Amino acid sequence: MDAVGGSAGDDGRMAQEERPTWPDVVVAGAAAVFAVVFLFIDGGNRSNADPAMLVAGVAGALTLLVRRRFPLLVLLAVVTARIVVVMGSGSDQVLLPAVMVALYTMASLRNRSAGLGIGIAVGVGQALVVAALGREPELEEFLGEIALAALPLAVGEAFRGRAERLRTRIDTEAEARVQAERLAIARDLHDVVAHALSGITVQAGVAAHLLDRDPDQARQALERINGAGRTALEDLRDMVGSLRTTDEAPRRPVLTDPNDLRDVVAGAEANGVPLTVEVTGAFPAGVPDAVPLAVHRIIQEGLTNVARHGGAAPTTLRIEHRPDGVEVRLRNEAPSQARVDAPTSTGVGVIGMTERAQALGGTLRAVPTDDGGFELMADIPYGRPSSLS
Repeated sequence: MDAVGGSAGDDGRMAQEERPTWPDVVVAGAAAVFAVVFLFIDGGNRSNADPAMLVAGVAGALTLLVRRRFPLLVLLAVVTARIVVVMGSGSDQVLLPAVMVALYTMASLRNRSAGLGIGIAVGVGQALVVAALGREPELEEFLGEIALAALPLAVGEAFRGRAERLRTRIDTEAEARVQAERLAIARDLHDVVAHALSGITVQAGVAAHLLDRDPDQARQALERINGAGRTALEDLRDMVGSLRTTDEAPRRPVLTDPNDLRDVVAGAEANGVPLTVEVTGAFPAGVPDAVPLAVHRIIQEGLTNVARHGGAAPTTLRIEHRPDGVEVRLRNEAPSQARVDAPTSTGVGVIGMTERAQALGGTLRAVPTDDGGFELMADIPYGRPSSLS
């Protein structure tokens, strides 16, 4: 099948789908004109202009029109036509350009093993026949034919290698973009699900603890669970909907007011975290939406970790806006007693926060403090980097 269709591997299948283009027409036409002209002028031999030789030369040259679709068949046809012309007219130059083009096509469109192997075999076979039929001594003619066949094969191999490297680079870049998008989706899902479930877990514990002693407080905790669940479902629905859409709408949400921290404070209070907020300055006009969104997500994840592992430990949030960026400091004191029900940390949240900061050209550190608490430090510039995640 490969020999008939001119296909070997992925490169051969792509070659089968090619159709003649204007460069193919130009190359085939030039080879045909060269064959006709050379038959008339080569050595002044009248037999060179024999109609049968003209037909063989032109037909061999015109097969180059489909060289991309059937590279092997075209190579065999051109070589056969050249041998016929050499036998009939004695001229070995008539279809030499056409043969070189066919050899180049074979080497450039095929994979290395098929293209070079077949090209070398055909080139050597052609050289033996032409050398035996030629006018010059056989050894000299044979070496000259080998050199003329090696040149287009080498050039075709070079172009094939270059095309493969380009395809590999494109595939690698596409895979990297897909991986980056997958990580971004994972971060967003973690932000939505982990934050909501952490709040629900805390409030469920409060409701269970106060159900008999203070039903009103337990009812409020259950209402908070209901609200957190609804918000999480809405966020997930919006995210899934934006992933399914084919337009260019942004997948990630855009904050209505990047300086509004009321939802952040309310979420912390609902999870039982006593939070003190100190803000210096504000986001400047025109700052990319990804910057305040990343800051809010980092603060949200940091407070979720406090609620999950520190319980009701007093926490301070400091946000300082500078001319070139924003600095976030989130520090919680040591919890009054260790939480026996605290889940084991997987570190995914810290990894996601770090990736968010780094994607915007910033940095993030999360370290334990000397007094048993924890401190989160993020520094994010306002400038837009080449790629935002």
